[in-house]
Amino acid sequence: MLFNRNSNTFSFEKKYYGSNKFIELNEEILNNLVDNKESFGIFIYQPLCINSYNFNKVVTEFAYQYQMNLYKMPFSKIENTILNRKIKYYPSFVIFKKGIIVDYLDAESDQDLAAYNSVAEFKKWFGKYVNIRQVNKDSNNQEKPETDKDIQINTVLNNIKYDKEKINIYFFWGDGCPHCDKLFKFFNSLEMEFGKYFTLHSFEVWKNKENKNLLDQFSKKMKDEVGGVPYVIIGNESFVGYREEYETKILEIIKDEYQDSYDVYFSK
Repeated sequence: MLFNRNSNTFSFEKKYYGSNKFIELNEEILNNLVDNKESFGIFIYQPLCINSYNFNKVVTEFAYQYQMNLYKMPFSKIENTILNRKIKYYPSFVIFKKGIIVDYLDAESDQDLAAYNSVAEFKKWFGKYVNIRQVNKDSNNQEKPETDKDIQINTVLNNIKYDKEKINIYFFWGDGCPHCDKLFKFFNSLEMEFGKYFTLHSFEVWKNKENKNLLDQFSKKMKDEVGGVPYVIIGNESFVGYREEYETKILEIIKDEYQDSYDVYFSK
């Protein structure tokens, strides 16, 4: 049964109703959907971006509640597609009707902010265009998203050493991430006075899958839920995202704990 059907809304193809799967898109599949004049929705995201991570929770819960199959596509892969004409920022969500974009969420628009932060508000926006089905909450077709399984650190880092007189800092960052740039500047500013107390190890994760895998392993050991970068591990402390006060805390750890420090890679 359709939940909000009216003369101004349309339905996706039947295959997009009845379960809650996210299907990864590439350029070829997207072009085929457009050429076939299908009606569908796409979640545009940037891996390991805090805002994408938070919006993903909203879209995932929406898909679960209303049993809709949706597509997802990294922002980095839209350049040579029809999406590039409209989508300039991530995260976003795009609604297609018969192969044509009818609306999308703009990450830089205050008008769209509510839809990014609330399932109810996202449903309100989505429902202006697309028919949403009322589903049985006890349906056996509903599947809660799987949780990550424990990951052990099995990556060998030959270039990293343990020094009893210096603390290792593990800094995971993304190419083009403005908050990551702020932390790089912060660490560079410490080199002159405090460089003898720490060694900075940086790992770019948006473009490097091996570094992304290392982040997953380290964050599991630290018992952190990391939705985006920057992500910093120093001693037995870790920092997800960026706040100015993190810089003060990191410097305090460098000064107070540089000797015989805990190390996420070397310590058991």
